[in-house]
Amino acid sequence: MKILHTAAEFFPYIKVGGLSDMLASLSKYQSKNNEVHIALPLLESIRPELKFLKTEIPCIADELRYNTDACKVLEKSKFRKVKHGKINLYFFDSPLFSRYDKIYGNTDELYSFAIFSYACYYLGIHLDVDVVHSHDWHTSLVSVINNTRYPGKPTVFTIHNLAFQGDHPFWMTSFLRTDPFHIPLESIANYEKVNYMKGALQYTQEITTVSRGYRDEILHEPQGLFLSWILNQRIDSFTGIMNGVDEKEWNPKSDKKIYKNYTLKTVEKGKRENKEALYKEFGLPVDPERPLIGMVSRLTHQKGFETFLNAFLARWNLPFFYFILGTGDKELEGRFFHESHFSNHRLFFYKGFDETLARKIEAASDFFLMPSLFEPCGLNQMYSQVYGTVPIVSRVGGLKDSVREDPDLNFSTGLVFEPGQDHSLAFALDRASTLYYNKDGLHKVRSNIMNLDWSWKNSEMEYHRIYEKAISKKLI
Repeated sequence: MKILHTAAEFFPYIKVGGLSDMLASLSKYQSKNNEVHIALPLLESIRPELKFLKTEIPCIADELRYNTDACKVLEKSKFRKVKHGKINLYFFDSPLFSRYDKIYGNTDELYSFAIFSYACYYLGIHLDVDVVHSHDWHTSLVSVINNTRYPGKPTVFTIHNLAFQGDHPFWMTSFLRTDPFHIPLESIANYEKVNYMKGALQYTQEITTVSRGYRDEILHEPQGLFLSWILNQRIDSFTGIMNGVDEKEWNPKSDKKIYKNYTLKTVEKGKRENKEALYKEFGLPVDPERPLIGMVSRLTHQKGFETFLNAFLARWNLPFFYFILGTGDKELEGRFFHESHFSNHRLFFYKGFDETLARKIEAASDFFLMPSLFEPCGLNQMYSQVYGTVPIVSRVGGLKDSVREDPDLNFSTGLVFEPGQDHSLAFALDRASTLYYNKDGLHKVRSNIMNLDWSWKNSEMEYHRIYEKAISKKLI
């Protein structure tokens, strides 16, 4: 099967959130038995690291080069090809994205991503793919264009985070009425705004999201964020498919980015050595016998850090040391800096994101905390399990699908608490402390989680089935 993915992120070139890792690992697995193409924006910052082939593909047909601003931009743009293993990457080389220092949060992104989406539509026609799989609102118009213009390809659309829908006032999107789009704005409107994601949900053949738990949550308000009505209309075409993990990329036995490799047989010694090396690198005078809780995340309201800070202060007596890596909300950054300076070495905060440091934290930590208020899938809880790091997660979305707390430790794969509930997280920290000092119990849970299979095998088969459904529907 010939598959074209369209997205704003792809590891290692453009990474902001879990979409980047998900698409990189899914496409890698798909490329074993399929011809996989991926369309991405080209930011100027990543241009030097790309080895372009001679292949260049236009972004609009000659006969459609009308005298509109959108057509002129598309005429000046092109796709440039890069090989990434067996995967064909096509970077959208355009004056729109060459101005950007970052992929998200730019003032005219509704226009830039619309232009990119049309180019992706044309790329799918040019490559004559069997199915186009688009991810989140940034390329949601790909599904709209493929199903409102002729010719069009079968489409699948994946919701990675419903909180970001690409909704804008009508006056900002009037360009979509003209060449080369000709999109009826009323058909992609929701609550008196043009909503890019709603357009995809309306027109695509199949809809997926990244866990069964999140699928069930967003079928109801308020989690549905005013789109639950259309998701319920399309419920027979709406599937939750759990993300997977690239077993070669995430493996404590072979990971070259951590201090010391280890396996299940050497996990206790390996974690201690990684913990000591982490403390030494950052000059932290912390007792390695104390349990370490790691946190790696964007600092946003979604991630539930207010809940954590309240529980942290409520359980000051517990022996944990916290190592936190993240950046985002300035108020949260300030609070973490404050605790980092005045908590008597109970908490250390590193502002920013560093892929290598993130892996070092995973390998060194005894527990990994994710206090999210909602979480479509989450990958860090699965990375943690692979590295023998016991996840402590809120009972939401993909977290509750992948982590189970059981009084019988033979069946336990982590600790679970109620989202947004300070006291529930505080009690979970109590249970984590008890587990840490129960060495036999801790080893049992580590054995459980390191033997879990989070490979893409089953999920990739589900995506293949969804692609076949989309193709059959398009032919009707």
